[in-house]
Amino acid sequence: MKKWILILISLVLLILDNSLMPFLSIKEAFPSLLFTFAVAYSIINGREEAVTIGVISGFLQDIYFYNGFGVNSLINMLICLLAAIIGENIYREKKFIPTISMFFLYLLKVFSIFLILKVAKRTINIEIGLYSSIYSSVIMFLGYNFVLRLYDKKNKKRSWRFK
Repeated sequence: MKKWILILISLVLLILDNSLMPFLSIKEAFPSLLFTFAVAYSIINGREEAVTIGVISGFLQDIYFYNGFGVNSLINMLICLLAAIIGENIYREKKFIPTISMFFLYLLKVFSIFLILKVAKRTINIEIGLYSSIYSSVIMFLGYNFVLRLYDKKNKKRSWRFK
């Protein structure tokens, strides 16, 4: 049941990414709500869940990525796994490190896609990717606490302990 809810949330965020977010663009760049959610979810829930959300979000983004199908699935899975490793080593309740991590992980995604498409003799605009990483970091700063309250397993378990 939990996986279906995760897929449903991902579908809603994908629809918002492709319908609403282009209207909120700055210098033709807009954040990816789906990727931001995937990174936040990965930081909070660990490696196994990170691989799951990485593949789901990457596959959904590949539907609208006409330059190379499968690129987002691979890169999102690896970046979400890296986010989970970061999440194991930080104090998750503070949102500064997840926000900074979002910036660098988004940049890593943009450069990875650029390199893969360069080999395939295709190109993307890296400047837009830079602006999108900044914009996504702002979205992470605003939405991280919501995802944390929604999915933090340890916090939910801790709240039911009686001493």
